[in-house]
Amino acid sequence: MLIMQVPIRASLADIEEYKPGRLVKGAIKLSSNENPLGPSPKVQTEILNSIKSGKLNLSVYPWERDEERLKEEIAEYTGMERDNIVIGAGIDGVLDTLVKIFIAEGDEAIIPVPTFSLYESQVKIAGGKPVYTTRESDFSISVDDLIAASGEKTRLIFIASPNNPTGNCMSESEVREIAQSVPDAMVIIDEAYVEFAESSLEKQIEENANVLVLRTLSKAFGLAGLRVGYAIVPKWLTKIYKKVSMPFTVNSIALIAAMTALSDKEHLRRTVELVRRGRNYLRANMHLKVYPSQANFVLLDVAPAKSSEVYNALLNKGIVVRDCSSFRGAGNSLIRISIGTPEQNEKVVEAFIPSTGNRFLSL
Repeated sequence: MLIMQVPIRASLADIEEYKPGRLVKGAIKLSSNENPLGPSPKVQTEILNSIKSGKLNLSVYPWERDEERLKEEIAEYTGMERDNIVIGAGIDGVLDTLVKIFIAEGDEAIIPVPTFSLYESQVKIAGGKPVYTTRESDFSISVDDLIAASGEKTRLIFIASPNNPTGNCMSESEVREIAQSVPDAMVIIDEAYVEFAESSLEKQIEENANVLVLRTLSKAFGLAGLRVGYAIVPKWLTKIYKKVSMPFTVNSIALIAAMTALSDKEHLRRTVELVRRGRNYLRANMHLKVYPSQANFVLLDVAPAKSSEVYNALLNKGIVVRDCSSFRGAGNSLIRISIGTPEQNEKVVEAFIPSTGNRFLSL
């Protein structure tokens, strides 16, 4: 058996493998911020009908016209123009292309932590250097600190709004100040959870040529398994993105599913309403510090317990949450709980009811 290894790039040595929310058979999965209602029922119907009718031919590559139709649907949904829309295999795929465009060896990207870990990995893979700024105690971002951290090599600034795993948002004035203070850097606003929030930052694209917004159909639209993401970008970036992006990044089934999901506004309304009610329920009934959230999850501080202890205790009760100790800068006492169905949320609350001999968990 051969054991010799061909040399790889040195910059890959300290990159950690992405750790997704754990899936445990038979357990309630509240670890990956998925839609508890699933996708619109119309999605499955349209996919099956398209296959039966011959409209969807899985032996040929995705039709470019369908890609353009999806962009048109997204443009209508967002109120932007089609030339502002680019698509990819989830936010991850869109992000991969954008980092290739902006980051060369030695370039820097500012990342306020804790936040989504993929930003860091993508920058390192491209040969860039992540520059971390620490969020305030309420997980807000100090605009002054972020601007002070920028320099001649800064090419990207990542801002998730709502932020994962904390659930809080940035204001338009804060984004405007950052974009105008660091004009040679692209400000990437990750709005994966924007449908659950009170407002969007997409209009900043019209004000600033160095702002773009990432979006996904994995969360509110329930298409996590099909990987459909998009970005709203300044028009000058659209053609460059298409040159760098791999071809056919969104498959034929996903294209049909995405267009159908976008058209079912009633299903989206039900999803958002369910999540907002669930958020309020958990905040009102958990006897721990629950941070305000505008996403489809809540963040809990379980101190003095360790997040790993609570994660394992909940797992033993058949509930899978996210231990946030894997997030850079998150410490060891935070857990993130996705909003589930009312019944699932009730089981979470019941699991945290104090009992004799336990600090706060009936586990």
